[in-house]
Amino acid sequence: MARAACSNKALARRVQDVATSHGADIRCDHVSVKRWLDGMHPRGLTPHFIAEALSRKLGERVSVRDIGMMYAEATPFTASSLKQSQADGLAESVTVLVSGDLSANPQVVECDVSADSWNDSMVTWLVNPAPIPKPLAERRLITASSVEAVRETTAMFAKLDYRFGGGHARTTVVQYIAMEVEPLLKHIRPETALGKEFLSETAAMLRLAAWMAYDTGRHGLAQQYMTKALRLAREADNRMLGGRILAGMSHQANYLGHYGMAVNLARAAQMGAKDAATPTAMALFSAMEARALASQGDEAGCSQALLEAERWFDRRVPEDDPVWLRYFDEAELAAEFAHCFRDLGHHHRARDRVMESVQLSESLYVRSLSFVRTILATSHVAGGDLDHGLAVAREVVTTVADLRSARTRRYVQDFVNQLARYGNDPRVREFQSFTETRLARARSEAGAAR
Repeated sequence: MARAACSNKALARRVQDVATSHGADIRCDHVSVKRWLDGMHPRGLTPHFIAEALSRKLGERVSVRDIGMMYAEATPFTASSLKQSQADGLAESVTVLVSGDLSANPQVVECDVSADSWNDSMVTWLVNPAPIPKPLAERRLITASSVEAVRETTAMFAKLDYRFGGGHARTTVVQYIAMEVEPLLKHIRPETALGKEFLSETAAMLRLAAWMAYDTGRHGLAQQYMTKALRLAREADNRMLGGRILAGMSHQANYLGHYGMAVNLARAAQMGAKDAATPTAMALFSAMEARALASQGDEAGCSQALLEAERWFDRRVPEDDPVWLRYFDEAELAAEFAHCFRDLGHHHRARDRVMESVQLSESLYVRSLSFVRTILATSHVAGGDLDHGLAVAREVVTTVADLRSARTRRYVQDFVNQLARYGNDPRVREFQSFTETRLARARSEAGAAR
């Protein structure tokens, strides 16, 4: 507790939060903590919750033996130990988030990103990865068709996201979750194979909802969806999907400038999914680590991570990958290399990878193509070819104007900022005027449509 700078009151609160995350309901306060320190042995699962609370605070694994409660090793984490239905807890947490999103509750949709939330998610995933299912009396049958419906719907919405940006169908995805998915969550049996499949597909859909929120600039909301998705993946014991969600957290953390956290999240994805993920997934996780290391300017570390991504990718068997991972192909890997080389200042190498990505990419991935083509424009300007860079960027602006994606607009703005060194060059002034006019008109048209 001293090393974690955690007071009695703070530890009590964290222990209750951990218990709640496991569907348990315990009561403790600062007086309880004092009694523990004085040698009183808390019963049941409480020692495990204390150890996990300290693990989350310290960012490292703490066992019941480490806290002097080794007697609790004989008390397994069993379903009968829980006082509250695990499934009810899952359903309730999703309901609160989805309802707040659809009602535009400012506390939900306008909340800030929390670095502590990323850290808690990462540590919980690594320290206590095993699900704790509780047999339930099934009141409504979950069928294979239920699972397939969620899987296919997620795939359909993902295509819309690639093509039109996260803002195009985000609300529709959330409405589908509220109407078709959330009502079934409270009826699942997590200990069954079918229950785990349904939890996995629901987690994949929540991850997509998170990605759409992230793409539209609602970062706190995106983080909440990611956290819920990771919890469901954990309950489904789906290590690969959990890794994908952690990789998404890494991507967002990197985008927001939390580079050290982004590295840790990407490494947690690799550690937690080792021996459970396909080579494609491991390549993606390594690529996310490389992106974050490039942002830190760690060229040696980034190079090593990119080599690891290539080694994994060379072993991939696309047919073995789940639907939500099949987008990560040769074009996407080349795009990851391009981003890394851009951030390290190797613009010629970035340009070569962009050209490779563009040649290999399917036309469906409009947003991804916009990202890499902006990198191409940046590389031309960095190499002194202003005219060529502006020509490419002009094409990008035309495409971005039709996308409902805050991220693509930020890429364009970053490119515009790079042009400041050209001062009042008439070619730059004309491009800036075109960009402002085209994007402003697009915003106006989008507002009128809504």
